[in-house]
Order: sequence, then structure tokens, then C-alpha cells
Amino acid sequence: MTSPFKNQFADIIFSNGDIITVDDRYPEAMALAVGDGKILAIGDPKQMRSRQGPDTQIIDLAGKTVMPGLIEPHSHPILSAMLYDWIDVSGFTHADGATVINSLRKGAAGKKDGEWVLAFGYDPILTRDLKSLNADLLDDISTTCPILVLVQTMHTAYVNHKALEMAGIDDNTPQPPGGQFVKDKNNRLTGMVIEQAGILPFLILVPPAPREKNIGLLDRQVSRYAAAGYTTVGAAGLFPAIPNALEIIKSRVESKDSPVRLTVIARSDDLENNRELPPESANDRFLHAGVKFWYDGSPYTGNMFLDERYLDSELMQHGLGLPTNNCGTPVLPKEKLLALVQHYHKTGRQIAIHGQGDRAIRDILDIYENVLRTFPRKNHRHRIEHGLLFPPDQIDRAVSLGITTSWHMNHLYYYGEALRDEIIGPERAGVSLPVASAIRAGMINSLHNDSPMFPAEPFKLVRTAVTRKSRQGSTIGSGQGIHLDEAIKAVTINAAWQMFLENRVGSIEKGKYADLAILSENPRKTDPDQLDKINVLETYLEGRKVWSADTD
Repeated sequence: MTSPFKNQFADIIFSNGDIITVDDRYPEAMALAVGDGKILAIGDPKQMRSRQGPDTQIIDLAGKTVMPGLIEPHSHPILSAMLYDWIDVSGFTHADGATVINSLRKGAAGKKDGEWVLAFGYDPILTRDLKSLNADLLDDISTTCPILVLVQTMHTAYVNHKALEMAGIDDNTPQPPGGQFVKDKNNRLTGMVIEQAGILPFLILVPPAPREKNIGLLDRQVSRYAAAGYTTVGAAGLFPAIPNALEIIKSRVESKDSPVRLTVIARSDDLENNRELPPESANDRFLHAGVKFWYDGSPYTGNMFLDERYLDSELMQHGLGLPTNNCGTPVLPKEKLLALVQHYHKTGRQIAIHGQGDRAIRDILDIYENVLRTFPRKNHRHRIEHGLLFPPDQIDRAVSLGITTSWHMNHLYYYGEALRDEIIGPERAGVSLPVASAIRAGMINSLHNDSPMFPAEPFKLVRTAVTRKSRQGSTIGSGQGIHLDEAIKAVTINAAWQMFLENRVGSIEKGKYADLAILSENPRKTDPDQLDKINVLETYLEGRKVWSADTD
């Protein structure tokens, strides 16, 4: 077949640099031609001369590196937009507990009675002198303003008594299905609330910001992705945190100046309540990618579902406020999840299930096996999200079922020592996030940040996957470190495959969209310990520059 690009002049030719194609047939090049938003040709500068027309822009890379636009398969753009506007109490920006509490006090100081004080990022792991909050401690900051402090993992929040009063929640309120209003030994509410079902009764009381502000917050968030080199983002469940956010973000990513394309995995709750997604766009900017379920929670909330209990430690009981002798619990009954997965599998949807603990993942695989045995379906690409304690003895089973995993890799970078020494112990930490074993077994894998839990940092993901080193320098589970090229695939073509986009993005190949990231240096020529120091200089979507470090 004759290529439609055979005689076409390029709009842009990139040359005089390293081009990482992520195409095993032609892995590297020195020049690249782009036209009408797509890849026209790849090769050396001489081969590109026939593509140079009178209006072709020649970009001298001057030794810089081009790679495919990066792909974030699991993020939360709407939540990120909202939470990054709250009072920042995170361990990324606070060195000690006193400054965290001071930030909360400052945020509350200018509020009128009844006005919400909202904070995000509380983290007793990164800020080690913090302790678990409670309603009494928050009352010391304000008794007239409702306060909600969301922890970094987003699975736990703390509220004061004013917030409990405004939500109409007291000691006799029934526990919400799939969530928890935590009580003390005297059966009194502590102010700690867990999971969406426990947190949403408070969030829905927060007055919405003006539409213009919300548009600005969402614009800022999609720009954060572009600044990190991401050109495709997977929204793994869109939370109703901003009014009309779906309509706003769809309009944004479909516009001609959008910096990213977006794929949406719908929350099962939305589909069950007939809140359908708007139609896909004709320009491959807004796409659907299945349905999302949560089966367990977070290691740092105590509801990661485990075969064996968590460690008892100062961090667990006093920093995180969790009970002793705890193995966690599922968010919903296994039988209910089975029925839901079966229903949506039969409709042809891709399924993505949040699974962190080893017991949770065994149950998820039981469900997938049951559904696929009863209703076989090829190329389903059903996913397990996060996979912290994916049991090594279950990997072959997962591969035989066609299951693919997106790994929450920077658990190790940010929390590695805490996991090893205080949460699950060295043996389980050593086999956590078993990406190398999964690759050897033939599984297709991706890496994600789960923003707003962690910032959009693709090369930190790559560094952690390769070196298995925490930010403090500990190596945890060295046998599960992967080759750099596999890590690059995990943030490009593999993530595209998980989203059914591998024929459009994820590698630099003729006919694919010219979604590109320009890097300060070549990852293949970089010390593995320095991979996270690579800077994204420019980002292109369909051959159009959408972000530049020079103009940010």
C-alpha cells in the first residue's frame, strides 16, 4: 500500500539530537519529520531532506532528546485541580509538624463563622512528628468553622465537631456502606473518616467555587501534566468534586490549544446511577476507557486487605491512628464486586479494579477468572490498579487470564522505609510491586503517579522502577528492578496499550500522532540514580508545541 505521507512536505523537522522511538523495530533515530499533526518519517537528517519544503520549520535539537509524549494511565485531574487549591499541609512542603499545624491555623484565621477550612496532604509518614488528628485537636484550631483535612493518600480525612454537626453525623449515625466514621473504645466519633463513603457527606456541603475559578483550576492541572511531558492522561474515576467539571474538562481537551488528550474510566457509582459520560470526541482528545471499582483501600489507612496483619508500631497506632492486629477489609463484599464486574464485562467494557493488598488481589483474580470462564472475551485488557502486594504466586495466573497491571511505583520512593520497617515488614516490602516478575511472566505493565497523591513525576517513576531506591537511598526489593527500556515502555507504549490507544500514541512511528516530549538529556545515557533529574523542556501534542520551560 502506498503511504499517504510519501510525498508530503513536513511542517516540522527535528534533527541533531537523539530520538527514542519506543519502536523495537527501529528504536533510535537522529531526525524526525512531522506533518498535519502526525509522524511522517523517521531516520537521519539526510533522509529528511526530501521532506523539507519552503515552509518547513527546522528545529535543531542541539543534542537534546525526543521521545514519545508520556502517558499517565491513572490520575485524577478533577480532584487534583481542586485539592491543589486547598491549604497545603503536605510532607512535600513542610519539614515538621509545627509548620503543618501553623499552616492550618493560618488558613483558618481569616475565615468567617461557618466557612469551611479545607486542607490536603496531611502525612505523618513524611512529616514524622505528626500524629493522627481527631475532632478535639481540630477544635483547638476552630470551633466555629467546619474543618476537613484530607490525608495525602486521599483515603482518610479528619473533621472537627463543627463539621460533624453540619453533616448531621453523630455517635448513633449508621456506618456508610464502603466507608467508616471511626469511633473510639467508648463508641464515640473520633473525627477520623475513611474512604469515599465516609468523606463525601462532608465534601458535598462545601459551597462550589465560581465557574470561572474552576475553569482556571482545571486549566492549571492539565498544564501540570504537559509540563511533566504527559500528552495522554487516564482519569481513573472522575469524582464530583467540581460542578460541571466533566463538561468543562471535555471542552478543554477538545479545544485546538489543549495540551493533553484524556481517557476516562467511569466510576461504577456513576454508571449505576445512570450518570453516563458525554460522547467521545471525533478528534481523539476525549475518550472512554472502561469502568473503575475499588476493592480495598490504602496501606496508610489500614484498609489494604492483607493475608497477614499489619505490623504494630508507633507509626501505625499513633501516627496513623490505626487499630492493632489488623488485616484490613474490603471496601465492598466480594460477591457484590463479582456481580458488578460480570455485568459490565458483558457490556463489553474494560474493567479496572483498585487492588493493593495480597488478599485483595487474590480475590480480584478469583472474580476475573469466574467472569472470564463464564463469559469468555478476547482482548478485554482488564486491569488491576496499584498492585502494591501483588502475590508473586498469582502472577502467572493473572497473565493466563489476560490481566494487565498499572503499578503505583512511588510507594517505594516516598514511603519505602516506612513500609519495610513499620507497616508490612521487610519480607513483604522486598517482594512488593513485583514488576520484574510480571515482565518475565509476560504481563504488560505501566507506571502511574495517582495524582494528587503524588505529583506528576514520570522520570521519578522510571528511576524507582529501575533502581528500587527510596528518596532516602534505601534499596528495597532489588530483585524486582527492571531494565530502563522496560520502564520507558511502561510510561509510553504499554500505558497506551492499556487504554486501547497503541495504534495512535505511545511510540514514534509513521502515521501516529506527533505527541512528543523534548528532554534535557537521553535517559539511556543517564546514570540510573539521576533519572529523576531529567527535565522536560518542551511538550508537543499533534505536532503543536503546547508547553515550554522557557515560557512557563
